[in-house]
Amino acid sequence: MSIGSRLKAAVGNLVHRDRAERELDAEIRAYVDEQADEMIAAGVEPGEARRRALAEAGCVEPVKQAVRDHRAGAGLELMWRDVSYCLRQLRRNPAFAWTAILTLALGIGATTTIFSAVYSLLLRPLPYPGANRLVTITPHSTESPTSLMPSPDFSAARNGLGPFEDVGGYLWRNGNVTGVGDPVRVNWVGVSANFLPMLGVVPQLGRVIRPDEDRRGGPPVVLLSDRFWRDQLHADAKVVGKQIVLDGMAQTVIGVLPPRFSFPDLALEPDVYGPIDLDGDTTFSVRKPVFGIRTIARLRDGVSLEQAQAEVRTFFEQRARTQPSWVGMMIHNQVIQIAPLQQDLTGANRRPLLILFGAVVGLLLISCVNVANLQLARAVSRRHETAVRNALGASRGRLMRQWLLESLVLSMLATALGSAIAFAVTMLIRRANRPEALAGAQGWHFAQALHLPFGKLSGLIQVDGWVVMFAVGVAVLTTVLFGLTPALFTTRRDVRGSLQLAGTRISSGREQRGTRHVLLILEVGLAVMLLSGSGLLIRSFVNVLSYDAGFDPDNTMTARTLLDETRYSSAEKMQGFTDGLITRLKAIPGVQSAALSSALPLGATYTNVFSFGDDPNPPVPARKFGTLITVTPDYFRTVGTSLIAGRAFTDIDTATSPFVVIVNRAFARRYFNGDAMGKQFRIGRVQDRHPSMMPATVVGVAEDVRHDGLEQEVQPEIYVAMAQMPVSDIHMIVRSTEAASLAGPIRKALLAVDSQQPLFDVESLDEIVGEAVSQRRMIMLLISVFALLGLLLSAVGVYGVFAYSVSQRTQEMGIRLALGASRARLLRLVMGQAARLILIGSVLGVGTALWAGRFLSSVLVGVSSHDAISLLCAWVLMTGLALLASFIPAATAASTDLNTVLRSE
Repeated sequence: MSIGSRLKAAVGNLVHRDRAERELDAEIRAYVDEQADEMIAAGVEPGEARRRALAEAGCVEPVKQAVRDHRAGAGLELMWRDVSYCLRQLRRNPAFAWTAILTLALGIGATTTIFSAVYSLLLRPLPYPGANRLVTITPHSTESPTSLMPSPDFSAARNGLGPFEDVGGYLWRNGNVTGVGDPVRVNWVGVSANFLPMLGVVPQLGRVIRPDEDRRGGPPVVLLSDRFWRDQLHADAKVVGKQIVLDGMAQTVIGVLPPRFSFPDLALEPDVYGPIDLDGDTTFSVRKPVFGIRTIARLRDGVSLEQAQAEVRTFFEQRARTQPSWVGMMIHNQVIQIAPLQQDLTGANRRPLLILFGAVVGLLLISCVNVANLQLARAVSRRHETAVRNALGASRGRLMRQWLLESLVLSMLATALGSAIAFAVTMLIRRANRPEALAGAQGWHFAQALHLPFGKLSGLIQVDGWVVMFAVGVAVLTTVLFGLTPALFTTRRDVRGSLQLAGTRISSGREQRGTRHVLLILEVGLAVMLLSGSGLLIRSFVNVLSYDAGFDPDNTMTARTLLDETRYSSAEKMQGFTDGLITRLKAIPGVQSAALSSALPLGATYTNVFSFGDDPNPPVPARKFGTLITVTPDYFRTVGTSLIAGRAFTDIDTATSPFVVIVNRAFARRYFNGDAMGKQFRIGRVQDRHPSMMPATVVGVAEDVRHDGLEQEVQPEIYVAMAQMPVSDIHMIVRSTEAASLAGPIRKALLAVDSQQPLFDVESLDEIVGEAVSQRRMIMLLISVFALLGLLLSAVGVYGVFAYSVSQRTQEMGIRLALGASRARLLRLVMGQAARLILIGSVLGVGTALWAGRFLSSVLVGVSSHDAISLLCAWVLMTGLALLASFIPAATAASTDLNTVLRSE
């Protein structure tokens, strides 16, 4: 019979099962009637002929069953019967069913959620054609303050690197767009002409930048992001050819990028794209500005990463030999590194995600162990049923299949519920990572609770086909993990013994008790390991928060604006703006102090060159790089940073007064052995477009303040009075008892000074601190939640195992009481057994935690991966809760009523 015919017959037998049964009955009756008729024809009486025909046909039911077993579709029919039987069993035991399903759903849901993040951020290919051939080219040097490629090197690489089909790059800055309603701060990105085509980007409107437009002095053209086009220009379909005003200059719109395009930089989502405008000159010169460019390239077919790495290093080594000596000194020990773009984008997220994934796998194992113990308990109560089925002819394989099928049904139901949980959580995460989710106070707190600190890629986390396949795979795995053990132990029981015990009492054997105890030990060990990891992360988080950041974030609101360089082209105009702004900020009701600065605590800073000595043009080796922060006089009082020596800036520190600076403690310690007051050095400064090294006198020493992140080492820093060195990138800092309500007044103060200035990045210093530790906080909270869930599940498992054990030993307890044992002795008996198992599990968990701690070492701060306090706390917490859970059934055993036991016997 062909496959199609068999399939058709199978479907027919399954759909028309009653008809097939009638036809089978009719066929057997016809056979019996035919045999009877032949006997009657031979002279046998009709009644006797009928009896003989039936006797010759034998037992009808086995014949029917044999026919059914060979019928097309019999396997599916049998499977459906088994599934129906499983569902009936679960319906008869709703407490067991719901406990098992919810326990597994918890583990599967958490595991699937974290896997969706792992797959979306680490495994799923980037959304660009041929993304596996996209790489980054990054210079790394201990002497260079940046890892970007200098623009002359980039120009040389575009034409001289053979392993690549394309070498593209971009640079970025903030800009102001006016003339489209309220002034808007935008992220402007200058890209090479081949950058967007290299990523396979096709604009939804217009075109990309042409090569003839990507040159110094080229036409002022821009492309718009879909978000900017919709939010600011109301999705104007005729926008191509129109102009927008960017930093005071008219720019012609040549296209709008597609809505799903994601820029290949986690920290950057551009609003406006323009030409990179490089002159193509590959030489370094002190008279020519040098820009840092982020470089991305596409490998040629057949070129490996190792080959490209070798050729690129050779190219830049040969190029370094032809550069001026001062360039060679600056890039001494520089290494050019080639890395896959995906690895470069997600490298910082890899370890946290893998740590989280390991934690949820531990939680899933605890869930499986719990359900396995529940299944073993059910196996004892169903031993007689299994023995009867075995006696009636069911093979061991048939019985094992039934048990595994029951486990699979539980797993699939739990997977459906767990996948729904994972889908709901990932949808909330995607919503929390959209800006509109942060609107309003309640919305902000809700979004922050789910906000993942993985940049804009967090919004790409979703449950797709691969994640569903993972969930199904987890369901099959959990079926084997918690279903195989009870299946093996139940199906190899002695049939005669089980049937003989049916009339007495059902109890579990020593071997099965041993298996439950082993599972219990594993459960306790896994919980201790999770608790230990959680303790390490909590202690690290406390250590980070306890760092002396050097400022007071309470009751302080910040905001930012960017001066239009066209309208504020001179120091006098910039100073006029800052004077007017600081006056209006201080006039806001309730404001205690206000200041302006070029950087915020924990925020990004700018480096500047300085030198020691009297030479106004020192050689390059004598020049040093340091952090430079420009502030107004009340800055230190506003941010809560104390001065340990000297004075703060005052109104007498103007553009015409002697140049003065305040340095931090780290600067004074490194360069002046701690005594910096009155010392002089030179700072790089541009006046009338001419760079020079200006002498500066130290008038104060400030306490160290952490910048560029809470966990970064404090670097030597120089504070300069804004009146003596105006800046265009201005941060506003306002301290008030009502800081939360300052956003509106700050905006009014800014617009009163200049109605064309945009206000952005409005947030409190407390929020900035929270963002600085967001990833660490997220990892700590999630693993702590997983650890507490594991602790709870383990405690429930301990209680379940000993509650069931006591219920099975009621007769034994009664006999012990009859023989004179005290109730306290019974309590010690059960508690002693529990304590031994819990102790073994805890010791196993501590040993596993010592081994697994090395995977956490990279995210620990101020604490060792073998921290004794964390291990001890985990051991004490798990042991204490497990002993408490076992005390309840132990107390039940001690309260056994002897008369009730004897009457039951």
